[in-house]
Amino acid sequence: MSRKYLDIFCCEAQERLASLQSGLLVLERHPGRKELLEELLRDAHTLKGSARMVSLDHISAITHSMEEQLKEMEEGSRSIDAAGIDLLLKGSDAVALITSAISKGETPALDLERFLDEYSKAAGVSPPSPPSPPDSSDSSDSSDQSDQPEQPSETVRAEVKTLDALVNLIGEMIINKKRLEVKLSRLREIAARSDQETAALLFEFRRQLEEDVLCQDYLIQELHEKALALRMLPLKSITDGFQRLVRDLCQKLGKEATLVMTGGAIEMDRVLLEGLKPMLIHLLSNAVCHGLESPAERRAAGKEPRGTVWLTARHEGNWVVVEVRDDGRGMDPARIRKTAVRQGLIGEREAEELRDEEALYLTLRQGFSTAETVTDVAGRGVGMDVVKKNVERVEGNLTLTSEPGRYLEVSLQLPLTLSVLEALTVESGGETFVVPINYLQEIVKVHESEITTTGDGETIKLRGATVPFFSLGALMGLAQPVAGDGSRCTAVVLRHCDQRMACAVDAQLGTSVVVVKGLGKQFRSVDFVFGATILGDGNPALILNVPDLFAAGGAESRQISRRGRQAVAPSRARVLVVDDSATTRAMERNILIGNGYQVETAVSGEDALEKTAAAEGFDLILTDLEMPGIDGFQLTRLLRASERYRDTPIVVVSSLAGDADKQQALEAGAQAYIVKGAFDQTAFLDTVRTLLS
Repeated sequence: MSRKYLDIFCCEAQERLASLQSGLLVLERHPGRKELLEELLRDAHTLKGSARMVSLDHISAITHSMEEQLKEMEEGSRSIDAAGIDLLLKGSDAVALITSAISKGETPALDLERFLDEYSKAAGVSPPSPPSPPDSSDSSDSSDQSDQPEQPSETVRAEVKTLDALVNLIGEMIINKKRLEVKLSRLREIAARSDQETAALLFEFRRQLEEDVLCQDYLIQELHEKALALRMLPLKSITDGFQRLVRDLCQKLGKEATLVMTGGAIEMDRVLLEGLKPMLIHLLSNAVCHGLESPAERRAAGKEPRGTVWLTARHEGNWVVVEVRDDGRGMDPARIRKTAVRQGLIGEREAEELRDEEALYLTLRQGFSTAETVTDVAGRGVGMDVVKKNVERVEGNLTLTSEPGRYLEVSLQLPLTLSVLEALTVESGGETFVVPINYLQEIVKVHESEITTTGDGETIKLRGATVPFFSLGALMGLAQPVAGDGSRCTAVVLRHCDQRMACAVDAQLGTSVVVVKGLGKQFRSVDFVFGATILGDGNPALILNVPDLFAAGGAESRQISRRGRQAVAPSRARVLVVDDSATTRAMERNILIGNGYQVETAVSGEDALEKTAAAEGFDLILTDLEMPGIDGFQLTRLLRASERYRDTPIVVVSSLAGDADKQQALEAGAQAYIVKGAFDQTAFLDTVRTLLS
């Protein structure tokens, strides 16, 4: 069979299978809908006929069995119940598996003969005889093959890379238009300084040029919208399997739930949809597994035994808001605080100071998602840190709202497309930056007298709330001299999840739509930067990754004031690495040096004591536990007993993973414990930065 016709069949089969699966799930909830049975019969019948046309006998046989089951349901001789729907779904899953393998040119991972035999027996339907290849006299399933002449297609196919290139070129046109606008502004200035005759000529030329620029602006906007539309897909293109997901989870867990989806026609960039699907699958799974109670628990709470999960989408300006809400047990802030303290994510004092709505966001922290958490906090937050990171990756935002015993709602604010962003342009530290507008709460003027200095840094009061205050340039490590002359400075107030921060800037240059340019793989891991753009004057500007700013300014990271104050700068921090393993010493040393620290190594506890007695001293010490002679426990106790290193941060990096070892190390005076078997470079550096701050 020609590859061309197999491809056509696979495309058709995907649509028919999606219709079959969603229809079967609706039929299970509404068994009295006869018109739905007729639609399902047509889908199965068409699949059978199409499979025969391309000689896919196994698909034809499976869909024949499904068709017979549906006919019996229509006639009333077969019950429309969970068992019957399960069997039909099993058949559609097998067809989907075979079709997927065909589209990839692979062999299906299924013993087709055995499956067909077992499936036919389970359905109580005799498998049909293998059909003869269709010819001109074959009238089988002729109702599926139209005799009408083929209508001209109203669609065309285009490669994704072609569409991406088109959008990129239009972005270049937008940038070029901005350059023209800058030149037009310059022309106005020249005309204003010219003599009368020259000014008149320049005025007329300027007027004509303005008309041309306006016309080009209109055409570019229209073209850009059309080009983006080619890359846009509706939300429903990724939600076809969600009803099945919720149903299967409920069956497995002994729960009952209805999934209500609205806003499926909302369109988004295909790249964003690809990243959104796994996030929604996770949120829906969380809602069913950990949010909704069992029917018995719901009855006891005065609820309907069947829970409801809502998936909704709507437009808000140039953004799409996608929400997942369930009417389950919600999240208990008190239990979340208790769990976070027990896991060492926050201290007891910090937990007490958190408001209930702020405590919810502890579930987004890495390390909160453990099996123990599932038991103590009804499973909320399992893997939510991954969802948060994926949202941040596309410059989106995430908010949580909940009422214990009633509901939880997770709201994702996402851009329509990643090719353009509405943004604020600012100057700070001698550089120009662009801030995505969805992170901007407001712009304020701050007087020197309004800044309060505390042990954690500087803050300002904003409508009764205390907001951390930083210099944007200092936060990013740029030179940022700020004179304490009592004058007012401009600050942009940023928001991210439940957090707020104010960043002083030299100037804010207004908002505009900017074209997003990637920086290439070599800059993918650079802090603070999401992308770049070209401004109207032709100069480039970096687009800031706002979540990185919050991480840099957080209480668990370095504390930097508006004047650029930093507790211990990496360029000055001296670290001693103590380990008898040459591999461990080399790895830790290279990581630290690569991040700006001065590092010295010691091969034993005795060697470490000699080096700590030197005149210069160290700002932080990393030590192994199991070493010949003086081990890490003894070394830590000896250092803590000395006046010089009584308060110096000590971190244990050991292969010992037992709770008793950790407890003993902490009692000896260590402030952090890292297990070598679970060594993570990012977490390692975060620990070092935190302790040095």
